[in-house]
Amino acid sequence: MHKELKLLLIAIKNLSRQKRRSMLSILSVAFSVGVMFFFLGYYRGTYIYMMREAFIKYESGHIQIHSKFFDEKKYQDYIKEKNLIKNYSEICQKIKFLPQVVEVLPRIITFGFFSNTKEKMPITIVGCIPENEKNSYIVAQSIKQGRFLEKYNDGVIIGKKLAELFNLKIGDICFLQTQTVYNTPNIISLPVVGIYETGFHKLDKNTIFTTLYNVNLLCDTEDSANKLIVFLKNMYVVKKTEKDLRSILDKNLDIKTWEYYGQALLENEQGDSVFYAIFLGILILISISTIVATMYMNVYERTKEIGTLRALGFYKSEVFKLFIYEGLSIGIIGGVLGIILGGIPNFYLYFWGIDYTGMSEVINIPIFKIISRPMFSDVVVSIFLGLVSSYLGTFFPSRRAVKLVITDALRTN
Repeated sequence: MHKELKLLLIAIKNLSRQKRRSMLSILSVAFSVGVMFFFLGYYRGTYIYMMREAFIKYESGHIQIHSKFFDEKKYQDYIKEKNLIKNYSEICQKIKFLPQVVEVLPRIITFGFFSNTKEKMPITIVGCIPENEKNSYIVAQSIKQGRFLEKYNDGVIIGKKLAELFNLKIGDICFLQTQTVYNTPNIISLPVVGIYETGFHKLDKNTIFTTLYNVNLLCDTEDSANKLIVFLKNMYVVKKTEKDLRSILDKNLDIKTWEYYGQALLENEQGDSVFYAIFLGILILISISTIVATMYMNVYERTKEIGTLRALGFYKSEVFKLFIYEGLSIGIIGGVLGIILGGIPNFYLYFWGIDYTGMSEVINIPIFKIISRPMFSDVVVSIFLGLVSSYLGTFFPSRRAVKLVITDALRTN
């Protein structure tokens, strides 16, 4: 044990003796470890967490609750007696008692036509309760002109794309037309009280929002909803909340998580994961090759030094261990430095991120923000990469060098 410690101290001292060479080796390891650490956090944050959060925020919520008979594919059946939730207020109160629930949004959703008396187009009509939406849903936070809904019989909120298409401004009257629960056509006129812009074109162009009261009036459904959207503290409590909801809600209600609605997103993630696994593999290969090449030259240039150590009485195994300890020391120092270097951009992206919302029209993503979500396992993997690369880079040339005849090693320039 004493001999091993002595060899380790000599190895560390050798690093200080050859400062330029040691620094180049350490920087090579640090760069590779830093890039790896940054990439892992960046990929998890931007391409998984951010995309999922955007989908939940704009599309599905964390959980949706509706009738067992509710069929997402049959738009014409949205307003049917069997799909209506008449006691939605009572159900919402039960759901809000769960500690992980942030808000419940009762809605009545139907499909119809939007018109300005001259032109009309098919749209999605969403009836909501304004006070529930204000702090939870993205549209309420994306008003560009006018205001969000306030009174129970207020007007409509339309997307910027729709407003431009129909040349509408605040205060203009528009018309909503759809089928009632009794399959008869109905139409109401409402003023435009707000124009929103989320950057998500599907929402901004094809969806209008008004109050639950107005849509019930339009569809002749009294005080009803056909969908309850639940927002939670985060996506990681969805499974537990789903289980809790099934235990407290009526069996006639169907509960679906965001994963059900986001199947296409998850499939894209799986497809992308193959590409990023290949990219990560190439990155690891380049990192290992760079470190191995640097460490190999480090040992190869010291063949004469190896011969001198052997001539002074060092055993082959001792010389071999000496260089291995040097390599591992470089790996540890470079690994720690790499974590610091990679941690600086990770830290910034974790707390602030880089917002690309203004480029939504170009990249066609509802919200684009470069963020990072590093984990402790990323630190372990990145440092392990540095250590393994340093070890491999030292192992093979050292093993070759110690096998040389002492006189041949001493003659090497």
